[in-house]
Amino acid sequence: MFALKRNSNSYFARLTLLKKLFWLYFLLLIFEGALRKWVAPQLSAPLLVIRDPICILIIWEAYRTRKWPTRWSLPIAFLVVVILGIFSLQITLGDNSLLVGLYGLRSYLLPFPVAFIMGENLDDEDLLRLGRCTLWLLLPTCLLAVGQYLSPSDSFLNRGAYAGGKQIGYVALGVRASGTFSFAIGLVEFATLAGAFILYAMVRDKFAKKWLVWASALALIIIIPTTGQRALVVQLLVLVLCAALSAMMGISQFGKALRIIAPLLIVFFLASQLPVFNEAMQSMTERFSGAAIAEGGSEQAAFLTRTVQPLIDAVDDASSTGNLMGIGLGRGALAVQAFLTGLPEGVTGEYEFSHELMEMGPLAGGAFGLLKLFLAILIFGQAVTCARAGDPLALLIYPLVFVTLTFALLEQPTIQGFMVISMAFCIAAAKKPVKVTVPVSRGLLRQQLALEQLRLRQQEFNRRRVHGG
Repeated sequence: MFALKRNSNSYFARLTLLKKLFWLYFLLLIFEGALRKWVAPQLSAPLLVIRDPICILIIWEAYRTRKWPTRWSLPIAFLVVVILGIFSLQITLGDNSLLVGLYGLRSYLLPFPVAFIMGENLDDEDLLRLGRCTLWLLLPTCLLAVGQYLSPSDSFLNRGAYAGGKQIGYVALGVRASGTFSFAIGLVEFATLAGAFILYAMVRDKFAKKWLVWASALALIIIIPTTGQRALVVQLLVLVLCAALSAMMGISQFGKALRIIAPLLIVFFLASQLPVFNEAMQSMTERFSGAAIAEGGSEQAAFLTRTVQPLIDAVDDASSTGNLMGIGLGRGALAVQAFLTGLPEGVTGEYEFSHELMEMGPLAGGAFGLLKLFLAILIFGQAVTCARAGDPLALLIYPLVFVTLTFALLEQPTIQGFMVISMAFCIAAAKKPVKVTVPVSRGLLRQQLALEQLRLRQQEFNRRRVHGG
């Protein structure tokens, strides 16, 4: 898929302003939490929306340079009508404030155009560079995660994203590693994205140096138990299933998939020799067992408790209130509740289903949820088509797309950022490969001209011989 231009060292010099904004968005997503926790904790609240101006600039620059994603105009128009409509009604007829409503707008409306613009304008070389960057960043992130796991909850490494805040507790006195992100969920999504690029690099030559691929695979395996998150385990398992699905779509891919099993087992064996990995695995096993007992006593019951049951409860809660307009866009965000009441307490539940239905009302919230489901199905179809054509990258990124698009809280800035990035990468990877023209040297051009002249002379000689005969 990846056909690189010559003089690739000048890649960043050749970037347009729009693509520079893409890179800035990506890097701010990775390091926003570090800024809030360690660099400028006094600016934690403003840094929460640090990427929003970048989003506005991306939208404006795409419109100005005629890079607008026209094939996605219909879902964007639907979003604008639904979200702006409910926003206006809640401001004029309801009791939602303008400031809180604007925060809701940035959560529900702003990320989708940005994801579509990125997806339509990123090319093969951009994905290659961003994928390599992800693998490079995973290495120091692993070291940081190990340090956070081994450090006490009140250490500098385990600071929260706001004054006096701490990370989520783990087993005993430990905390769940969060890396450079505000909370552990950011590291979960980043590790899932890195896992997609790692598996892709294993079956695609020249995507990245082999030592970087295997070092990244080792780092990913070590990160898993330090986070203590079942979500990461489930998402990586789904990622492996997508890799198996793509392998079954082609004999060559299946052969390459078989070749990576043994090295992966070796990497896992090397990780198991590290004392910190074994300790973290014991902690993760203990936590998973305790959580399963608390949620029904089995993994099946825990799965239903965390997936199906929240949707049923959200529908019941939204329908029982009798409020067709909802409580107001943005009212369910923890940051907004902290601003309004001084306490970051949730009022709309833990899952995105309840947020949408409670904030927008059952009608608008249901329409918004159906649109996201439609997008998830559409993107999956494109990813499968690309995998059948021999390129599995889009299908490998899709698990992160599905999770962040359907289950994740868009009012949480980090999760929203990974929804944008994963959708953009998946859409870009599912496009037809862009043909890149490689400059031809003068010497090669002279050789081609000489061969063409020789061919013409041979044709003339054959013609005269036939005519003479």
